[in-house]
Amino acid sequence: MLKISRTLLIVLLISLFSVSIIASPEMQFIEGKWVKDGDSLIGQLDNEELDFASAYFTEPKASFSLEFDFCIEEISSYNQWLGVSYRTNEDKSISHMLRIKQKTGLPTGITVSFLNDDRWSYQQKNQGEVVLEPGQIYHLRLAVSKDYCLVFLDNELMLANKLPTNVARGLVGIHTSVPKVRFENIVLTDYPQDEMIAFEQTADWQAGRQRAAAFPTVPIIVAHRGNSSEAPENTLAAVRSAIVAGADAVEVDVYSTLDGELILSHDNTVERCTNGKGEIRYSTSEYLRSVDAGYSKQFGKKFAGEKMPFLREVLEEIKDKITLVIEIKQIGIEEKVLQLLNETGTRNQVVIIAFAPEILAKFRDIAPDIPTSVLTFSHKTLEEIIALAQRAKTFSVDLNFGLCTKEIVSALVTKGYSVWAWTVDEPATMNKMVQNGISVITTNVPRKALDTFRPLK
Repeated sequence: MLKISRTLLIVLLISLFSVSIIASPEMQFIEGKWVKDGDSLIGQLDNEELDFASAYFTEPKASFSLEFDFCIEEISSYNQWLGVSYRTNEDKSISHMLRIKQKTGLPTGITVSFLNDDRWSYQQKNQGEVVLEPGQIYHLRLAVSKDYCLVFLDNELMLANKLPTNVARGLVGIHTSVPKVRFENIVLTDYPQDEMIAFEQTADWQAGRQRAAAFPTVPIIVAHRGNSSEAPENTLAAVRSAIVAGADAVEVDVYSTLDGELILSHDNTVERCTNGKGEIRYSTSEYLRSVDAGYSKQFGKKFAGEKMPFLREVLEEIKDKITLVIEIKQIGIEEKVLQLLNETGTRNQVVIIAFAPEILAKFRDIAPDIPTSVLTFSHKTLEEIIALAQRAKTFSVDLNFGLCTKEIVSALVTKGYSVWAWTVDEPATMNKMVQNGISVITTNVPRKALDTFRPLK
C-alpha cells in the first residue's frame, strides 16, 4: 500500500510541474487548423493566404523548457518551417520566435527572431546539417531563461546563445508554416537550471565571439593575463572571463616548473598572487598546484581554491574559441611549448611573445609558421626597436604604450611592422593609440576596451 501511495505522489508531482498539451485544455488555437488525433496534435494550414498556423499555451512564462516530438506529414518547400514563440505579449505584436526550416543547412536554417511593429528581425542565424525528412519523427527542445536560449534537435545542441529579450514574460506558442505537422509528447516545464549549466557556458563564449566578430577588427583587443580585472590573473577563470567578455585574444605568461611542467604565472615567484612561497623554476608542479591562486587581496573569497593552471589546460580551454598570446618568460622552454601546441592541435591559434629576443629567434627557427612579437619598454628610438626586432627575427613589436608616438608607430608601419601597445587601461589612451596607428591593444580591462570600440546596442 505504501508503494502505491508513493507512485501516486510522484505522478501528482509530475502533473503539477509540467503541462502536457494532450492532458491540458489550457491552449488557444489562434490560426490554422489544429486537430487532436489520439495522443497527437496535428497543425495544418487551412488556407493559402495563411503564413503559418499558431497555438499558444495560456499561462505566460518567463523561463521554461518546451519539448515535443514532431513528424512532417506534408511539405512543399525546403524553406517551410516549424517554430516556437516565447515572451509573446497578449495582442501578439511583440514576440521572440525560434524557427527551424526543413533544410537546416540553409543560411537561415535555424533562426531566432524578434517581432516588433509588425517587423521580424533576426537575432541569431545558424546553419545545421539535417534535412527534416517527411514521415520521420524528430525531437525538438527549446530551453529559455532570463539570459539564455538553448535549442536541441534529437538531443543535439543546435543553438546556444545569450539573446536580448524585450519582454520579461509572455506566452509560449507552437507554430508551423509546413502544410501539415504531427506533434506528440508535448511537455512544458520550468527551466532546468542545473541541467543547462554546461550549455550556458557554451552560450557565454559564443556571445563573446559574436561581439568580437560584429565590429571592425582594429584595434584587436588582447586580455592581459586573461580578464585580470574581473578574475585572478593567469587562471582558467580569467581566461574564460576574457572569452565571455568578447576579447579577440587572451594573453598569458608561462614558466617551467622544477619537474618540467609548463604553468602560468607572470612573476617568477608565487608570493604576490597565491598563498604559497618560492620561485617557480625551483618548485614542483605538485606544490604549485596545491597553492590557492584566487588572489584574495583583490577578489576576497570569490575565487578561493582557484589553481595555477598548466598551459595544457589553457590550450584545451581556448581550442576553437579564441587566439592565445603566450608570453614565454623563461629561455630554453621553446620546444616544450611547441610540443604542447602540436599535442593539443592549437598551433594555428597562438602568437608567441617575449622580452628576450633569443626566445623568439629560436621559435622562428623551429616553427616559422607561428607568429611572434617582441616586447619592450626600454628600446626608445626607432633604430633600437628595429634592431631588437631583427634579433628576434620578427616583424611585429609589442611596445609599452608610452613608446607609441605617432612618429615611431608610423615609421614602423611604413617599414612593414605590426605594432602592438601594452598595457592600456584608459579609454582616452586607447583612442590615442589607435589614432597613432596601433593595431593591437593589450589591456587589463577588456570589457572597457570593448565598450570603447564596440559598444553594445
